[in-house]
This record gives sequence, structure tokens and C-alpha cells, in this order.
Amino acid sequence: MKRGKPDFWLILITFTLLGIGLIMVFSASYFKGYVDLQDSYYFFKKQLVYGLLGLVLFFVVSNIPYQFYRKYVGIILFLSLFFLLSVLLFGEVRNGARRWIDLGFIDFQPSELVKLGMIIYTASIMVKKQPLLDNFKRALLPPLIVIGLVSSLLVLEPHFSATVIIVATCFVIIFCSGARIKHLALLLLSGIPAMILIMLTSDYRIERLHTLLNPLSNPNDEGYQIIQSLIAIGPGGLTGVGLGESIQKLAYLPEAHTDFIFSIISEELGFVGGSFVILLFILFIVRGVLIALQAPDQFGTLLGIGIVTLMAIESIFNLGVVTALLPVTGVPLPLISYGGTALIIKMIGLGMLLNISRYRTKKEKTGKRPTVARPVHM
Repeated sequence: MKRGKPDFWLILITFTLLGIGLIMVFSASYFKGYVDLQDSYYFFKKQLVYGLLGLVLFFVVSNIPYQFYRKYVGIILFLSLFFLLSVLLFGEVRNGARRWIDLGFIDFQPSELVKLGMIIYTASIMVKKQPLLDNFKRALLPPLIVIGLVSSLLVLEPHFSATVIIVATCFVIIFCSGARIKHLALLLLSGIPAMILIMLTSDYRIERLHTLLNPLSNPNDEGYQIIQSLIAIGPGGLTGVGLGESIQKLAYLPEAHTDFIFSIISEELGFVGGSFVILLFILFIVRGVLIALQAPDQFGTLLGIGIVTLMAIESIFNLGVVTALLPVTGVPLPLISYGGTALIIKMIGLGMLLNISRYRTKKEKTGKRPTVARPVHM
């Protein structure tokens, strides 16, 4: 395959989101850093380091042919399972969940790496299973067993939001691979009740659902974050109170620089600023899908679709939480929220997508593009 230039728009959107993230992390964490650590620049400096490392990896990975990952998909899957087992055995317990491994220089969250690993695995195996798509047991059962194993390990942490994100992302990849509609319907009919059952077996998840329906029922405990988030968003108005002028970040809104950073964006930059960030994510999704559809082979298409889907789902989850449309899940806003593992892994994934853009098929003289993906079977 002939290698071309990387997609300019993908680079521009990535840089813009990353830049906004650095600015808003500084603004949202300034007070917390001063009060808790006597260093107002503490979180900004760490995020800047993560961002620079992410940029280096972004460009390094963008120069690695994406077919490389398919050759080593077995090793990638093994490492994913290894890290999930390691966090269960040696991970730190925070807020009742064992999700992090302290590496000294960074708190490593294996679930972020596993998300990318499962995208590569699912894309690879669905290409391999193309001749067998009519056979549920031979085509879909093997990847479903692996997805189920990974999901089970995540539930044990517990990390329900990561489980839902991985399952949903893999489902989209399977759908785009050309799986039969009746098989996908069967998966939905069996998978959704299982997810609901898992959710209802935990008291804190039930409490979060109850709080979502009525945050004022427990305003000083479970409903506190949602209420404070809405208080931040409301006064922002059209243009906001001004960059750096947020009141809610002054110890009122917990996790203002991480999961609820969009609330601070809305408060300081208003409807205009919040809408601009959402527009950037929409443009990324559109551009990412176009890149995936123009990939020269099906693995490139499915890998690109998986990366875009992951970013889209996490963005929707985060925005849904801060606006009280979804229960609190602890999902950061991609490229915007503070966090080392999430930012670095996202930049690696975007580097893969950028590499796919280097091998895009050209338009034919008729203006039509060559068909890449298989049609969906009924």
C-alpha cells in the first residue's frame, strides 16, 4: 500500500481539544492545587507532561503501519488480560474500587489500555471470521467469550462503566463487520438483561439511579455532585462568567478538573464555549468515520470505527453525567479531563487512526469510492 500524507483535520481537531483541555485543567484545578498541595500549578504541570508524552506517542504511532497490530493481536490480548488480573491482585483500592496500579510516576489504570486492546482484538477476529459470518457459533461465539471474560474481570474491580463502554464498542465493530441482524438482535436481547442484572445487584448503583431521577432527595450525599454540576452550568449563560472566574471550582464541585470539567467549561465559557467543545467532538466523529471508510482493507475500517466509537461513547457518557441525563459513572471527557493514563492511551489510539488516514483510498473518476465493508446480512 502506498503511504500518503496524514489527515490534516484530524491533527487540527486533536490539537485543539488537547489545548482546550490543558487550559481548562489549569483553570479548574488552580484552587484545589493551592489548598491541597500548596502548588496551584501541580495538576497543570502533570497534565502538561502527560500531554507532551501523548503528543510524542501520537506521532510515533502514526508512523507505525496499522497492520502491525493485527500481527501481534495475541500478545495484545494476553497483555490486556494480564493487566486486568494484576490490578485485581496488586491494585490500590480507592473509593471502594480496585482500578489503579501505582507505578510511582503515574497511577496506571489498566482498563484504559484494555479498551484499546479489545478494539484491536475485535477488529482483527471479525476480519478473520468473514467467511463464517452466517454461523453464530463459529463466527461470533469466540469473540463473545473473550469479551465476556474481560467484562467479568472489570466487574470484579468493580468498573461497570468501563464494562459497558467496551461491550458497546465491540458490538459496534461486530455490527460493522457484517454480522447477521438476527444474531445481533439475539445478543442485545441476552446482553441488556445481563447488564441490568449486574447493575441492580449493587446497592450503590441502585442509589445512583435513584439520585439521577431525584437529585434533591439526598442533596448532601449522592445528589451533591449532580446538583453542584447543574449549579455550575446554569449561571454560565451565553458567554460564561469568564475564564478562571468559576465559583463552583472553589471546593464546591468535587472532581471539577476530572469528570466534571465540562461543568466548569460551561460556567466560565458559557453556552458558546460548551457548544464549541461539543462541535469539536462531532467534527472528530465525522472525520474519523470518513477516514475509517476510506481505509484500504476491512481491518483498517473496523479498527478506525472502533477508535471513533470509543471516543464518541465516552464523550456522550461524560456529557450525560454532568447534565444529569445519566447516572454518575466516573468517565472522563476524552482529551479534556485531567488524567495521565486516559490521555496517553487516547493519544495512542488517535495515532493509530492518523496512520490509517495515510493509506486512504483515492476517489475514482466517477466520484465513487471503492467498497470496503461487507453488507449486513439479514
